[in-house]
Amino acid sequence: MALPAHDATTLFEVPFASAMSDLDLALLERTLNLSLRPDAKKDPRPASLGFARLDRDSGLFLEPGADEGQWMLHARTWGHPAPESVHEWHVVAAGGAHMLDPTVTPPERLKASSPEVAFRPLGHAANKRLSRFRRRMGGLSE
Repeated sequence: MALPAHDATTLFEVPFASAMSDLDLALLERTLNLSLRPDAKKDPRPASLGFARLDRDSGLFLEPGADEGQWMLHARTWGHPAPESVHEWHVVAAGGAHMLDPTVTPPERLKASSPEVAFRPLGHAANKRLSRFRRRMGGLSE
């Protein structure tokens, strides 16, 4: 069951210009994993040419713009995706649009940060602690 667009939250939009030839459609289809409407190549002016699922509650839609040759990649969600995921989707969508329209500037990728990891003893210390726990559980030690 398709959810109504008016209940969705817009995550981002990527406007671009393209003649939207068969080759352009194929490139977007492969790059963004779009599922194109069956009649998209015959009638390139429907409300949405294609759709790519971003997560369980989000999607990327290829839509015609206001003028001939203008297009929009429109990301919507009906859920609450992580900001990092939304940013990565935006980078990928803008990169796909940039392949067809060099004036599109993809946003910078976020710098990967190393997560804080709690210190855990390794090797002999970890085995010693685990062996004491096993003996205690087995009733072999106090």
